[in-house]
Amino acid sequence: MFTNDFSKMFDPSQYTQTMQQNMQKFFDWSSAASTSKQNLEAMKQVSSIVTDTIANCTEQQFKYAQSTMEDCVEALRELSTAKGIEDYMSKQTEISKRSAEKAQSIAQEISSQWQKTQAKCSDIISQQTSQTLETFKSTANTAVNTATNAAKSATNTASK
Repeated sequence: MFTNDFSKMFDPSQYTQTMQQNMQKFFDWSSAASTSKQNLEAMKQVSSIVTDTIANCTEQQFKYAQSTMEDCVEALRELSTAKGIEDYMSKQTEISKRSAEKAQSIAQEISSQWQKTQAKCSDIISQQTSQTLETFKSTANTAVNTATNAAKSATNTASK
């Protein structure tokens, strides 16, 4: 099947060396490594921002819970001084109103923190995605130009 002539036409060591040289021309490995490193740094930054927001929100929720317990004690004291059903209902309504306003305030504050975090993280990811796409575009253009030049060179060599 195979003749000795085939081994002359296909030298595996030369093929491997040629392939490595072409891959280095077609693909910028240092740029790819740099882009990967930048992507990891961006994700690390996003993770840190999210972690900080979680810690801040958790702290706020614990403070709110503690404050709510203190408010409950104060509410019971206030309700115990009521001088009749109308006074009791009035105080209960006022306490409920303050509690609802406080709950709404803390919810808005936590929501605002998460919106800011989302905006920061989106900006970081968007910027890194743009940089990554630019790097890939540049790498693709380099590969196309190198392949085009190699094809032209091979065509010129073959026609001579």
